[in-house]
Amino acid sequence: MNDNRRGVLIAVVSMVAILVVGLVGYNVLAGGRAPSASAAMEEKVDAGETSGAASGAQASEQDSGQGTAAQDTQKDAQDVPMLADYDATVYTDANEVMTLTQIADGKPLVMNFWATWCPYCVQEMPDFQQLYEEYGDRVSFAFIDATDGSRETLDAARSWLADNGLTDLPAYYDLDLNATAMFAARALPTTVVVSADGRILGVRSGMIDPSQMRATLDSLV
Repeated sequence: MNDNRRGVLIAVVSMVAILVVGLVGYNVLAGGRAPSASAAMEEKVDAGETSGAASGAQASEQDSGQGTAAQDTQKDAQDVPMLADYDATVYTDANEVMTLTQIADGKPLVMNFWATWCPYCVQEMPDFQQLYEEYGDRVSFAFIDATDGSRETLDAARSWLADNGLTDLPAYYDLDLNATAMFAARALPTTVVVSADGRILGVRSGMIDPSQMRATLDSLV
C-alpha cells in the first residue's frame, strides 16, 4: 500500500472513530436513547389527539349537563313535591303510630321539628303556641320531637312540655327518626308548610317569623 492510500485510510478511520465517540457521548447525555424526529412527531400528534379528545368529552359533558338542567327544570315545573311522597311515621304520646297525611287530615299542615336541647326551638315555642290557638281549628299542626334516644329522650320532651304548660300542643315523637330523615331536618328547628291538597310549599331551617307565618296561613285557609 502506497503512502497516499495509507494516508486516506488513516483519515477515514479517524473520522469514523470521531463519529462513534460523538454518538456514544450523545446517547449517554440523552439517557441512553436518542429520540428520532419521527418519534417526537408521534408524541406531538398523540398529545394533540389526547387534548382534542378531552375537549370533546368536556363539550359532551357540558351539553349533557345543560340538557339535564333543562329536563330538571321542566320536571320541577310539572312535578310538585307532595306530602304523600314523604309520608313518614311518628308516634303519639300514647305510643300510637301516625302518618303525616293522617295528621294533616285534609287541612293545611305545619310541621315543626324540634328538641329540648335546641335553644331556638324552645325560644320560638310560645309563638307556635299562639299560632296553634289562632289557627288550630283550620290548620293541622305537628310538633315533631327528634327523639334519638340519647341527646333527646322521650321523658325529656314530655317533661319539658309539661313544665312549660304546653301539653295541649299536638306533639309527636320521631322515635325512629323516620320523619326527621325524610325531610333532612339536620338543623333544628325546621318548619315545613303543606297545603290542604298535600303540596309541600316550603321547608325552612331556623326560627319562624310569626307575622310571616300568619300571612302564609291566612293564604291557605
